[in-house]
Amino acid sequence: MDEDNDINPENYANFFALYNLCKHIEPKQVINISSVEFGKVLKTSQQTASRRINDLEKLGWIKRKLEGKAQKIVVTKLGADIMLRMYQNLKEILDDIVIIGYVQSGIGEGGYYVSIKGYYDQFQNKLGYNPYKGTLNLKLNDANNALLNEKLKNNKPITIEGFEDQQRQYGPVDCYECLIYRPDKMDSKQKAAILKIERTHHKGNIIEILAEDYLRDLLHLVDDDKIVIEIIKN
Repeated sequence: MDEDNDINPENYANFFALYNLCKHIEPKQVINISSVEFGKVLKTSQQTASRRINDLEKLGWIKRKLEGKAQKIVVTKLGADIMLRMYQNLKEILDDIVIIGYVQSGIGEGGYYVSIKGYYDQFQNKLGYNPYKGTLNLKLNDANNALLNEKLKNNKPITIEGFEDQQRQYGPVDCYECLIYRPDKMDSKQKAAILKIERTHHKGNIIEILAEDYLRDLLHLVDDDKIVIEIIKN
């Protein structure tokens, strides 16, 4: 790939134009769009949109075939490589911004605590749903763990009160509402809660996620799958 195409600031507008063209790809990888229509997409004039298409053609990112007043556009291999580079760069940036956890097998500790009536009844009442009697364990790297803790500082938890039964005393549990989803399926967002349990055998970078459904089945998860954690601000 020509590095000048990749880093030249003069191409920033062309990156944006290519991205918006690709959003209109039809079957057989053909783009049918006029410069007038493309101007509306870019929120600019027809002349500017036409110039953008010409620039993309000169860069070799697209090929264009005129059929009367219509034009058919195809993204070239170089154009596809540019889009791939854009995706990879954005993915690296997003990995530094969003909180990513990796699915881990648990030891059943979360399920044990959730199933205890004194906790379970409060989860029902305060979270507003009947939770699955088990938790999803996610492992965070140090950077994501620090980012999560920083975000949680600015959120007020839903507190599950501690209690005592004939066997022992149970401490309080703080719940932080969140959305979790697979990064490859953003429409799979599920409402859940991060549990902060005082007594736990997990290391600091393992967090437990409580939800209404059995998340492994619902999201088709296996160990080491990536999960995005999105804190619900309150």
